[in-house]
Amino acid sequence: MLKPQLLLVVAYLLMEHFSVVLGLQRLALAALALLAVLLLIEPLRARRAWAWSLLLAVCVALALPGARHWAPLALMLPPTVINGALAVLFGHTLAGGRMPLVERMVRLLHAPEPFEDTEVFAYARRVTWAWTLLLAGNALVSLVLALLAVPNGLLAAAGVVSPLPVPVRWWSWFSNLGCYGLVLLLFIVEYAVRSRRFPWQPYRNLFDFMRRAAAIGPQLAAGLAAERESRAARPGAMP
Repeated sequence: MLKPQLLLVVAYLLMEHFSVVLGLQRLALAALALLAVLLLIEPLRARRAWAWSLLLAVCVALALPGARHWAPLALMLPPTVINGALAVLFGHTLAGGRMPLVERMVRLLHAPEPFEDTEVFAYARRVTWAWTLLLAGNALVSLVLALLAVPNGLLAAAGVVSPLPVPVRWWSWFSNLGCYGLVLLLFIVEYAVRSRRFPWQPYRNLFDFMRRAAAIGPQLAAGLAAERESRAARPGAMP
C-alpha cells in the first residue's frame, strides 16, 4: 500500500474509533466520507466519471439531516464486511476443485519459471484455510460485539436490550486494532514457518516477500476474475 493511502487508513481508523466511542456524530460523517474516498481512490485517481459521481452521491447522502443518526451505526459494519469479504475471497478458492489462493500466489511468485511441488501446494492449502478461518472469526467477533455494544450498539439502536451488554469501546478496540493485529501476527508467524520449511523461496526476507506479493496483486486479481467469468459461462455452474 502506498504511504498516502496508509496514512488515510490510519486516519480513518482513529476517526471511526473516537466517533463511535465518544458518540461524535459529525466525526462519524467525516469518517464515512473518508472511507468512501479510500474505497474509490484508484478510480478517482484515474478520473473515472462513475467514481466521482458515486463519491458526490455519498457526500450528498451524508449531508442530509438524518445522516447523523445512522452514520455511527454504519461505521460499525465495515470491519465485519471487510473481514467477511476477505474470508470469502480465500475460502471460495478451497471449494470445487479450485486452486487455493495461496497456491496461486506461490505460482506467481515463481513465474515465469514453471513450479510444481506437491509438498508446497499442500502447505499452501492449509495456509489458505488458516486465513479463511481467521478472517471469518474476525468478522463474526466484530459483528457480535457490534450487536451487544452499549450504549451505541446495533441492538440498542433497534430498541432491543442487549442480552450481554459490553462497552462499545470493546468493539472499537477489537475491530479497529485487535483484528488487524491478529492478521499481522498470522502473517509473521506463517512467514517464519514457511522460511524454515522451504528456505529456498525466491525472496530474500519478509520485506522482499511483501514487495513481490504487492507486485503480483494485479495478476492475482486478473486470474481470479478470469476464472470467475469462465465458471459463470458454464451451464449450471456455481459462481
